[in-house]
Amino acid sequence: METHGKQSDNSLENETNAYSRRQWVTAVNTSAILGWLVVSAPVSAEISGGGFLPFLGVMVWAAGIGLPIAFGLSWLITAPILKRIMRGSITWLGAIFYGGAITFLIALVSIVIGRFRGLMQSVNPSSFSQLGGGDKVREIDGILTAYGWLILAQTTAMFVAAGIVIALVVRSVIGPGNTT
Repeated sequence: METHGKQSDNSLENETNAYSRRQWVTAVNTSAILGWLVVSAPVSAEISGGGFLPFLGVMVWAAGIGLPIAFGLSWLITAPILKRIMRGSITWLGAIFYGGAITFLIALVSIVIGRFRGLMQSVNPSSFSQLGGGDKVREIDGILTAYGWLILAQTTAMFVAAGIVIALVVRSVIGPGNTT
């Protein structure tokens, strides 16, 4: 009798979820690949100096190093969040909201860690550093300048926008879910 109860619980759980396990796996893997592409393409273009063949060469190395990291982080961070979100049907507006919110939270954690490291560097009397030069000094002794905060805000906004685009692409791949 217990196994019968388990079977009905599992079928009940499947009825309440708007997406299948396969759609969830597809969503996590798609977000990993797109996240890697968003990060690696601009970095590879900058490293390669603008040539197409050098760009492809750098992208091969970026794939070898970055894809395992992207999949690992996506399964560690994104998968549990998506599992919760995908219990219900995801609308286009929902994809925009969740994509922006998740990437904003990731950026916020990164900013807090970076600013904490900067604070620790600033209280070290034997340390001196400056990032940038002339009118474009971003950081002095670990503390951001006004220009540094502007650049941080711009890169954060671009990161969040990329997260929204990724969420919209993932939503288009997995579809609207089971709406019945």
